[in-house]
Amino acid sequence: MSRGRILLVDDNINLTTLLATALQRFGFDPVVENDSMKALATVQRVQPDLILLDVMMPGKDGGDVLAELRADFHLSRIPVILLTALAREAGSLARIGGGLCPVMGKPVELGLLVREIERMLGRVGV
Repeated sequence: MSRGRILLVDDNINLTTLLATALQRFGFDPVVENDSMKALATVQRVQPDLILLDVMMPGKDGGDVLAELRADFHLSRIPVILLTALAREAGSLARIGGGLCPVMGKPVELGLLVREIERMLGRVGV
């Protein structure tokens, strides 16, 4: 039984492959989208419980994708964790649309990421 569907939106295929494999081992159902231009359609199609969203991507950056999510009534409540190599600069993006999102720096420490996912899903201690 899955602990939740997690959508990984990041243009780095190596990172999404590694994270998807690791999250699967922790019992999550990961779905990968490596094209930020397709992120919103993928969210609508897979209806994830949580989104891991890279900040710096070609086409649309994470801030653009986050703004689209927050503007859509049906998607605006999906928890988002921002992933970035520039955690300090990403703080302002996290506040888009009044929705504060946690920001985690890359390379991400898997144990911390899993704990944050569980916290965001309201499953601390599960």
